[in-house]
Formats: sequence, structure tokens, C-alpha cells
Amino acid sequence: MVTKQIKKLKAYIDEIKASPVKVWEIPLGNKVKKDKYYAMASHVYLSDKLGISKAALQGATSAAHSYVPLMNELNEILISEGILIEGTISSALELRRTVMIWWKSLSDEEKFDLETHGNSISFNKYIKNWRGGKDYEIINELAEQLNNELIVLGALRGDYIPVKEREQLRDKEFIPKQKATAQRWRDLELISLESVEDLLAPDSSDEPFVQIKQLAAHIRASYSAKSSKNNFRDAYNHLCKFLLKNNIATTSFLKDILNEYLLVRFNQDYIIPLMDNEEMSPATAPSIISAVRIILKRAKSLKGLGFHGFIDVEMAVKGRVTESYKPYIKQERDDINNAIHESIEETIELLSPYTKVGSGIYPLDNRGHLLLGLATIENARFLFENNLNCSPVYYHTAKTNEEKGFLKIVGKLDVGLHEIYKSWGVLSVVDANVIAPFVFRLAQITGMNAEPIFDLNVDDLVLSHEITGKPCLRYWKERSTGEKELHLDLFEAKLQWLSKKQSVEVQKIFEGVVNLTANIRKDAHNSIKGRLFIFKSSGQKTYGEIKSFSELKNTTSIYSNFVSRHSLQNAAGKPLKFSISRFRPTFVSEMLEAGVSIREIQLMLGHSNIETTMNYLDKLDFNRIARAKLNEALTRIHKRTIVPANDNSQSSDFLENPDRIIFSTPLGGCANIFSPPDFIRSMSSYNQGQACSQYNKCLSCENVMITVDKLPMLFAMQRDYELLMQRNRIMDTPYGYVIEENLALLDEMLNPKKSDFSIGDLEHAKRLSVFEETAIVDGVTA
Repeated sequence: MVTKQIKKLKAYIDEIKASPVKVWEIPLGNKVKKDKYYAMASHVYLSDKLGISKAALQGATSAAHSYVPLMNELNEILISEGILIEGTISSALELRRTVMIWWKSLSDEEKFDLETHGNSISFNKYIKNWRGGKDYEIINELAEQLNNELIVLGALRGDYIPVKEREQLRDKEFIPKQKATAQRWRDLELISLESVEDLLAPDSSDEPFVQIKQLAAHIRASYSAKSSKNNFRDAYNHLCKFLLKNNIATTSFLKDILNEYLLVRFNQDYIIPLMDNEEMSPATAPSIISAVRIILKRAKSLKGLGFHGFIDVEMAVKGRVTESYKPYIKQERDDINNAIHESIEETIELLSPYTKVGSGIYPLDNRGHLLLGLATIENARFLFENNLNCSPVYYHTAKTNEEKGFLKIVGKLDVGLHEIYKSWGVLSVVDANVIAPFVFRLAQITGMNAEPIFDLNVDDLVLSHEITGKPCLRYWKERSTGEKELHLDLFEAKLQWLSKKQSVEVQKIFEGVVNLTANIRKDAHNSIKGRLFIFKSSGQKTYGEIKSFSELKNTTSIYSNFVSRHSLQNAAGKPLKFSISRFRPTFVSEMLEAGVSIREIQLMLGHSNIETTMNYLDKLDFNRIARAKLNEALTRIHKRTIVPANDNSQSSDFLENPDRIIFSTPLGGCANIFSPPDFIRSMSSYNQGQACSQYNKCLSCENVMITVDKLPMLFAMQRDYELLMQRNRIMDTPYGYVIEENLALLDEMLNPKKSDFSIGDLEHAKRLSVFEETAIVDGVTA
């Protein structure tokens, strides 16, 4: 049988030698073991055409010594015909082969009739995937060659000047301006940029947003390719247009421009509308987004800037993304939740010890060959249980006759190797698709973005923080100098605070992943050994390499595999647009639906300022139910605190305090400051209709003892009083006077210029006040 197949392959090669043009008919495939050449004749095509197994053509059988020389001979013909080219990947060469076959099939008359645009052939009208191939230099060279042939034929003009160049010729100052612009970028690239002190002063509108330009130039300096440098120039130009569109002054400082929503808004309000209006191609948008992302990451490492991070966006290479930051709807959430739980439970079950079933018989002869009729799944399992020590074996690791015999049986079956292991309850490989559901679960229950999740270490779960006593996840940050990672202190590091219920679920994830990756973690490189989410690559080029999720450049395939495996669909019945980025707005949406207060949402999102949380709720695209819940909550709050504008009667209803507004002090709370007890009413200092004359007077009493440990609560009170003044018309009510009075008292104690406490104590207390809740006005800040 083998001899017959070898003769068939040799006859095919002889046929090609007799007529070399036929070699153009052979599609190209990726070469696994690359030397000077990255492509080769397609094994799939030859297998289908000649009826020879792919394994044989790949040299993976005992007859490899017969097939390999013939395959090498065939590839040499491809090289001699100019189909295979050194250092060029298969996808570029395959597109080039397709174009050449098409071109050779055309007569001169047909070439004259080809559609053209801008004195160039409209290749995309005739060649599938032409647009994607334009990124390959070899394809651009081919296009130029074919256009030149049409010029020789007279089908295209030889003296044609592109429209853009014509416009430039009209402008005599264009070339000098272009040179001056290029020189300016080169000058900026040479400026050292380590801290805010190195930034240029934005004092001229002639060079808008110069500090952003300086960042982009600094990054450009590390790239040698012209196309990469141009990406950052274009990103800067688009970012400028976006900022101008939002009325940001061109002389603004970098610190006043950057915020955590910048990339999200740039994508949603600028990039997507451009694609909708077909003013930007879907192929260009990802490059612009990526360049802006890199600029923002570089800004994070700039000393003294105080820019700690941003909400990232993900954009597919093809097509526009319009749903990446919308919450999942209820049905989608249920389906995703079921899929995640099903995947995790299935994986955890596979960690259980293997149970032997004792089926099958030994299927090999004394030379290790399969006996006739014994290539069955039961006999493969016999070998697995009795000769392979119940341990998975793979095609690239098989050494013994039993291991090779086992794989021969599996190769004859319709089921894949990993699927067979899985059906037996054996976890064969801990790859990215196995770990992914644990990543998704963590994003689902915490609302964290992908980047901090990918960067988590195994010891980043803190069940009881040393200062606050609250459970949290730590973010870790690398030094800008590239040294080992540095764990920052409480107020400089990023922390994701967790509820008790969340911490239980997060602990399960940590324990599950640590247990799941135990065997591969010991072989991982020291740089990623401590990462929580690591996996063993099952990719063709990187098979067996242990990697961290933080090393992944593209997670699209992981998302699509998850969607496909669980048949996840949107409301329209189409494949779900799934990504980690959608869990954060979904997380907030679910909290709003559950009636969780804005203050708690602030804590869960890790925002140090409640204004940031309010902006987040306002800017991101929440679904209808979440918006209704938010409006309902805000309406309820406003009803409690706002006096209608047309109410000029100064009603005394507030004296009864029907809404139970409670004003608190560090010592206790007053249920109604306008209705004091009789012994207060009888005092000469009390005026009917005004707040209790003794309310909060302990703070101003000369005998009161305020200790350092009380300062965080006092700062929290000051913060929430000021928040009331900003967000409500409560200052137009009689309560306004009380707030002003209390703020004046607090200022005496907390203002460094007036306080008896040290500046260090005050600064430390102000930081700790982030974790204090005052309930100054019930329902507003609680």
C-alpha cells in the first residue's frame, strides 16, 4: 500500500516536471519547522488529490524516509518557479499565487476591460481578500508590476498624477512644510521623557496638544518601520480632532486631558461614527485605537503625572465594533452564566482521579503493529489503562510501541484525541480555552477589566486588608525602568474591593485555577510563575509553551471558541458579540437593577471619587432597564432633598421631618434637628423654626477631644456635605444653613492652616476617608 502511494506521488511530481506551469495549481500551506522558507506545498490539497494521508506527507509515519525526499523535490520546483520566496509567509504567497493564476488567465482584450480606479486595477473586484493582502509588501509590489503591464499595453496612463499629488503641486509651500513637519517629529523623538518636568509647555495653539504629540513622538522613536511611525502620527492627529470636537483647548496640559474614559469615548464618539459614515475603513480603526492605547499606557508610566489607568477597548481586525461596551441583556447574561458554570464544573470534574473501566484487549503484535480488526476505541483505552499509566500521550511525544499504537488507533477514529481524553474524564491539556471560563467568571462577578485580571498573581487575593479589614484584589504595577514588579502602597496601588459574598466566589476561582495549573506552573518561566492565569499553549507554532494571559496579543479566538462551543446567541439569533469588556457595564447594570446604592457601586468599581462613578453611569451605554432603575433612584433621592422651584411659601412641613432625614455627628445621629426636645425649646438661645441650637455643638466646644482616629470620619463628613452642595438644591432649603455651619466647623479642624493636627496626620486621614460611609443624609450618600 505504501509503495503504491509513493509511486503515485512520484508520478505526480514527474508530471509537473514535464509541465512546470502546473505547479501553480498547488495551494500553499504554513511550514511548521521554518528555515529560510515559511511556506510549502499544501498537505491537505495533495492528500485529497492523491489519496495519501497527511501524516505520511508530513513525514510523521514509518515510511517518512520515502515521502520526505519527494516532498522536498516538489517544494524545490515551487522555489524554482518563483512561487515560494525566502522569508515570506504562506498567506502572502498564497494570495500572490491566486492573483498570478487569475492574471495569466486573462487575454489582452480582457485586461483592457478591467475595472480601474485612480489609474490602478480595482483588484478587490476580482480577487477575494485583496484588501487584507494590501498589508503585504510583496502584494503591493505585484500590484505595481501588473499596473505597469497595463501601462505598456496602453490600458492605463503612463503620465498619470494622483489627485493628492496634483493638489500638492498647486501648493508651492507643501514640500518645505512637509520637511519642517517631519523634522519636528524627529526633534521631539530625541527629547528625554521620564517625568512631567520633561514635557513641553503647551503655550502655543500653532502646535495643538503638544504634550500628547511629545508622547507619540517618544514612542515613535522605538519603532524602525515607517508604517509603525505613521500609525502614531495618525493617532495623534485623530486624537487632536476628537479633543477639538469636545471643546478641549489646544493649550491644555496633559494632566487635564487624560482620564480613565478617554479611550472608550474616543472609540465610541469618534472612531465608530467615522466608520459608520465610511470615512474610516474597519482595517484602519484598530491601528489607530492600538496606537492611542500605547500612548495612554506610556502616560501611565510618566512620573509625577498621576494618571493611573484607563478603561481599555477591544476592536476586531475586521468590521466595526458597536456592542463592545454595552451590557449583556438578561437572556444573554443567563446563557453566558450557564456556559461559564458548565465549563468550570466540567473542568473541575476532569481533575478527579481517573477511574479504570477494564475494557478491551492488547491490540498489537510483537513488532508493535496493529492487529487486523483490533483498532477500536475499547482497545485504545486498554493501552491507556495498562501500558500508558493512565497518562495522556501526544503525537509529538510518543516513543514506545504502545504509545504509537494508541495514537494510530485514535487516528483511524472520527473523534479527536483531546475529545477522547475528555470523554474518559481526563484533562489532556490546560490550554487558554480551559482557563478562559475562570477568567470570564472573575470578570463577571467583579466587573474588572481584562488587563488587571490578566496581570493578577496567585497571592493578590487579600481576604482581610491590613488597614480596612475588607477583602480586596491587588493590582500590581511594573516599574517603568523594567525592573521586577513593585507592590505599591494602599493609596498608590489599584485595589478592587470585594463584598463578603464576592470574596467567597473569587476565592473559589483562585483555588480552582491554582489547582488546575499546579503541574504546568512548576515548569513555567520565573517571570510568569506567580501569575494566576497561565496556560500551556496548544497552538501549532508555540505548542507546549507555558504562557500567561497577560502575554496574549489577541483574545478574539478565545472569545469566538467560547461562543461557538456553547452556541451563544444574541436576541437576533446571531452569534453573540462576546468579550470581557462587556462584563463591567453588565456588572454595574445588575447592581442598579438590584437597587444597590451609588456609594456601593463606587466602592465596587474602585473609584476614589463618587463623581467618577456618576460620570461612568452617565457615559456608558446602559440598557433600558438599568437606565430606568437609575432614573427611579435619582428621582427618589431628589424628592427627599429638593424644594420645588415654584414653592415660594417656605412651607413649614420640613419641621415635621416626614422623610426622616438624619443628620449625623461622630457621636450619634439626630432624627429631626428641627424638632428638639422640650428642654432645648425652653432655652433662650432657641428660635422656633430653626435647627436645634445645640446640634453638633460638641465639635465647637473647647472641652471636646478629637483624636487622630476620628479624622477619617470627619473628612468623610466634609466630603459628603460638599457633595450635597454640588448635586442638590438642598442649599435652597433651611437645611442649607446647617450644612454651611457644619462645613465651617470641619474646616477649622481639617484645614492644615488652621488645624492643630500635623499635615501628615491630615493627609493620611483624608486618604482613609475613602473607606468611610457617613450616611449624612439617608438615601443620598449611603
